[in-house]
Amino acid sequence: MPAPDQATPSSLVELLRKNIIDAIGTATAPEKWRVVIADRPALKIVSSVLKMHSVLEQNVMAIQLLTRSRQPYPDIDAIYIIVPCADSISRVISDFKVDPNTGEVIHRQYARAHLFFTGTLSDALLDHLRSSSAAPFIKAATELYIEYNPIESRVFLTTPSDQPFYALYSPHTLDTVGKDLDAAADRLLSVVVSLNIRPYIRYYKPSASAPYAAPQSLLLPGNGKTETLCPRVAESMAAIIQGKLNDYFSHEQSNPDGRGNYADTLDPSVIIVVDRSIDLYAPLLHEFTYQALVHDLIDLERGNKYVYDSETTDGQIQTVEAELSEQKDVIWQKCRHRHIGVVSQSLADQFEKLIKENAGVKATQQASRKLTLHEMKAVLSELPEFKQLQKSELVTGRTASGEYVDRTYLETRLIAFLDNNELDESDRIRLLFLYLVLVDGGNATDRRRLEEVPQCLSVNDKRAAVNLCRLGVPTDREEEEESAQEGPSIAGRYQWDAVSEPKDGQLRPRLEPAIKCIVNEQVGNTLDIDLFPWAEEAPPESIPKHILNVNATSLRRNKSSWRRSKQSLPKHNGKKRGVIIVYIAGGVTLSEMRAIYELSETLKRDIYIGSTHIITPRGFLDDLKSLHLEMLT
Repeated sequence: MPAPDQATPSSLVELLRKNIIDAIGTATAPEKWRVVIADRPALKIVSSVLKMHSVLEQNVMAIQLLTRSRQPYPDIDAIYIIVPCADSISRVISDFKVDPNTGEVIHRQYARAHLFFTGTLSDALLDHLRSSSAAPFIKAATELYIEYNPIESRVFLTTPSDQPFYALYSPHTLDTVGKDLDAAADRLLSVVVSLNIRPYIRYYKPSASAPYAAPQSLLLPGNGKTETLCPRVAESMAAIIQGKLNDYFSHEQSNPDGRGNYADTLDPSVIIVVDRSIDLYAPLLHEFTYQALVHDLIDLERGNKYVYDSETTDGQIQTVEAELSEQKDVIWQKCRHRHIGVVSQSLADQFEKLIKENAGVKATQQASRKLTLHEMKAVLSELPEFKQLQKSELVTGRTASGEYVDRTYLETRLIAFLDNNELDESDRIRLLFLYLVLVDGGNATDRRRLEEVPQCLSVNDKRAAVNLCRLGVPTDREEEEESAQEGPSIAGRYQWDAVSEPKDGQLRPRLEPAIKCIVNEQVGNTLDIDLFPWAEEAPPESIPKHILNVNATSLRRNKSSWRRSKQSLPKHNGKKRGVIIVYIAGGVTLSEMRAIYELSETLKRDIYIGSTHIITPRGFLDDLKSLHLEMLT
């Protein structure tokens, strides 16, 4: 296991960190001082993987915010890390002013400028820079492609909006969804460039989908016909990212200074683009791992920071911030994907050992009389999440003893759970939704009957049930449509064996997310070509690919006076397997993240997963409830 302050091999966090440090540290001679200037979006990216002292260690005299009044350093070179937008470029230009008539320098904020853009710089903005008064002072202009958020070594987010699920799946965002998909594709492109791969793309195309251009509306139940088909999110995303990749690599190949080294791989790298309709069990079910339980029960700041008040030995209250990071916390890295029963027992044993071996800790423990981890485990075992182990019958179709059951049995069990007022309201709603997914929406009569059982079901909850049809579950189907339909609509969707055998302290078989089977089928060359077509050409079979190694420090477009020497890329000692990236448009679950790590370990290759955001069961319910609302986007 690596030390907590070290990144794991092939870590996206480490790749992003290295790209930024290399840009800052190699822009000028190592012994020279420099100033770093960043706009707010770029500074957010930098601070997500680097502490400020790590930046200052690169002979950086100061770190300045582009939008604020800044102290000039006319004798020191400046490293600009900015997003490729008009506002940031205009601010860079204003740092260097020249009299247009005499050519005399009026204002010179820094000696020279080294520009590093977080993403693709448009031709229009590039021309604007070339013709500006700042052009003579610009030493280099480089596209870093760092516009993504690596929250873990194998997990990244491309969150393009504050409400990513609504932005992609609401019928009220048809005019803006393209912009959100384009922004997400820009961030996915950054991941591709950081990994130095040239991937083939395939995407999920269920037959029940409808294109975005189709007329769609969402009416409330009882107010008219609800025309809501599952939009082609994955297909649209795949087309956009394919276009961006084609554009990027065409520029790299046409620019001699921008070509990277070539490396042999045993098979091609692949991006598999899916949408949230691929697997609705994963976001509706609680995962019983340590990481999932933390996300379910604790409000985390920025996704991985837990802030709480703690009482010191002298009675003082202090605020403590705990960061759940695989780079900084060995216990978190080791335990996050393990079953909570195993983790709680392990931590309790370690804690008891600490108390036994340390008299001071033991005295403090007895005086404060806080819960031991054994007691915490007992409390956890009474939570509704743990009691719902029996309810997995609704997904597996099996009893606790492994016997298969029929639909009548499941409905009887479901009604008993829905009528149990001791269960949490959101848990009962999730149970109902799980059943609707299992029976492909059911028939209208049964749906209405089941909705009347739990008295906790509000109007918004019923709307959420209807909104499932935006994810391919026909919950808006009426009796006359059911009789006219030829065959089940589920026939045109991906199906997989979701049940795995119990292990690592599990009480019963675990439900595996669809993406685990999809990756295994991709590796085994058995993934259905009709459900997962290639965006363009399919890779030739059994022929090693020469994957283009993209050098992030090279210029995609250059001006002769804006060049700097290329950094050499590390040589590959042996052939590697191609990289696999799974991208889920509409949210990734903790179980899917866990599955990617297991696949990487089992298949011995670099596999990553990305999405717009992380979703939990309760958060997913809230997202479903909002789809019919007309929000300001």
